[in-house]
Amino acid sequence: MATSGERAASPGQISVDKGIYGLRHTVWEQQDIVPIYPKIQKDETTDVVIVGAGMSGLSTAYNLVKEGKKVVVLEAKARGSGMTGRTTAHIMTWYDDFYYKISERHSEEFCKIVGESYRAAIDFVAQTVDEEGIDCKFCKVDGYLFPHEQSDKVIQDILRKEFNAAKMAGFDVKMVNLNGDPACGKISDAILFPGNGDFNPLMYINGLAKAIVKRGGKIYERSRVTKNEDHKVTTEDGINVTADAVVLATNSPLNHNLAIHARQEAQRTYVIGFRIQKGAVKKAQWWDTNDPYHYVRTEEKEDYDVLIVGGNDNASGISAEAYMKPHPFLSLEKWTRERWTAAEDILYTWTGQVYEPIDSLHLIGKDPNPTTDSVYIVTGDSGQGMTGGTIAGILLKDLILKGENPWEKVYSPSRLPPFDKATIHTTAEIIDHSVKGYITSRTPGIGSDAVDIEDLLPDSGAIKEQGLHKIAVYRDQNGKIHKYSAVCPHMKCIVQWNPIDKSWDCPCHGSIFDAFGRCVNGPAKADLAPATESS
Repeated sequence: MATSGERAASPGQISVDKGIYGLRHTVWEQQDIVPIYPKIQKDETTDVVIVGAGMSGLSTAYNLVKEGKKVVVLEAKARGSGMTGRTTAHIMTWYDDFYYKISERHSEEFCKIVGESYRAAIDFVAQTVDEEGIDCKFCKVDGYLFPHEQSDKVIQDILRKEFNAAKMAGFDVKMVNLNGDPACGKISDAILFPGNGDFNPLMYINGLAKAIVKRGGKIYERSRVTKNEDHKVTTEDGINVTADAVVLATNSPLNHNLAIHARQEAQRTYVIGFRIQKGAVKKAQWWDTNDPYHYVRTEEKEDYDVLIVGGNDNASGISAEAYMKPHPFLSLEKWTRERWTAAEDILYTWTGQVYEPIDSLHLIGKDPNPTTDSVYIVTGDSGQGMTGGTIAGILLKDLILKGENPWEKVYSPSRLPPFDKATIHTTAEIIDHSVKGYITSRTPGIGSDAVDIEDLLPDSGAIKEQGLHKIAVYRDQNGKIHKYSAVCPHMKCIVQWNPIDKSWDCPCHGSIFDAFGRCVNGPAKADLAPATESS
C-alpha cells in the first residue's frame, strides 16, 4: 500500500516535455493537457476579450457567443491548465462560508440571492451539458454537511442555524442521521442538501471550448497577456486585442488594484485521491463544519472508484517550515482514514489555490478601478470555483449586454464589506501578511533561510541574500543550482519556497512560480527574473 509519505513530498509532476509547465497529476489527468488552439499571431478587434480559459473565462465566453457577440479568449498556457484542472469539482448548493453567516453579516435578502444563484449555476451546467452534448460525467448527487465534532454545541449552534438559513435561502434541506450506513463513513447527524452536481471539469470546459468555436468565438492558447488597460490587452509578443469589454478571468486579476487584492487572501488547499472499491462510498458530496473545512466526493474509474478528499487550507506564501507543520497530506490522510475505512492506497496528491474574500462573497463584476469602464473581473471564489465560475458566466454576460443583473449588488467588487469583527480580523491578517512581505523585500538580514546553498538537498529551494538583494535558489534533481530574483514582479514582495508543491509562492497576493521561476498563477504577469551577479 502506498503511503502519503511516499507521495506527499511531490504532489504533482511538472510537465516539460509538452511545453506546458505547472501541471499536476490529478484525478482529471491535468498532466496530459496540451494546447490544441493556435497562438495569436496578429492584432484583433472584437466585442469582448476574455483573459483566461478556465471555468470562469469559458463560461463567460460561451454565454456571450450564444448572444451573438464576437469573443476572443486569450490563455497563457492551455485551457484548464490553471486551477480549474486542480479543482475537486463540487458544483455545490451549500455555500461554504455558511448561509447563516451571510444572513447575519449581510442580510436575509443577500442570503436568498446567493441561494438563487447557486441553484441557477447547477441548472445552467445541466442544461449546457444536454444542449451541447458534452460528455463530462455530469450527474445530480446529494450533499451532506456534517459536524466536525460530534457535540451538542456544534450540532445546535452550527447545524441548526445553517439548516434554518438554508431553508430561508430556498433549499429543500433535511436533517438526517446516517449512523450505521457504511457507505456514508462514520457520519451520523448531517444536513442533506439535494441536487448538487458532480462532473469532470476538464471534459466540461473542453466541451464549452468546442461550443464557443462552433459559434464563431476564437480561443488562443500559449498567448500570455502581460498588459491590460481600458478596452485593450497586450500579449507578451506585443500583439494587441482591442474590445468593447475586457474580462479578467485569471483566478486573481492581472492588475495592481488593491481595492481587489487587499480584500481577499490567497490560500493553498490540499487534495488526496484514495482507491476504493466500486460502490464502497455513496456517490455524494460531503463537507464538514470545520474552519478550514474538509470536502469529499467520489469519481468513478473503470475498475474502481476514487475517494477525493480535500482540506487543510493555509495562507499562501508562508515559510517553508510553516508549510510542513503539520504536514498537510499526512494530517489529511489521518482525518480520512478515521472516517472512511474504505480508503485504500493513495493514487493522487495535489494542491490548488483559492481566494478567500474578507466578507465571504465572490467578487464578480466591474473592476472598481475608477480609470476604467470596460473591465470586468471574477475572483474571490472562496474555494467554490466551479459554482462561482458558472455564476460569473451568467452575471458578466448580463452586465456586458444589459448593464444589470439582480445578483450584481451581492457579488459586486465595489460593494462595501460589513464593518464587523470578522471583517476586521480577516483584513488585519491580510495586511499583516502583505506588510511582512514588503518589509522582507527591503530589509537586509530579514527573510533569508539559514541553510547554505551548498547544503541544499536536490529538488529543494531557499531564499538567500546576494549583496543587498534577495534571491530564490533552487537545486534541481540533478544537483544543478538555479538562481532567480526573489522579488515577485507583481508588487515587489519576496516569494517563499513551498516545499510541498516545489514552488515559489508570494505572500502578498498569491502569485505562484514553479521551481524554475516560471509564473504558474497570477496576479503576476511575468516570470521571476534571472539573478545576476549584482542582483
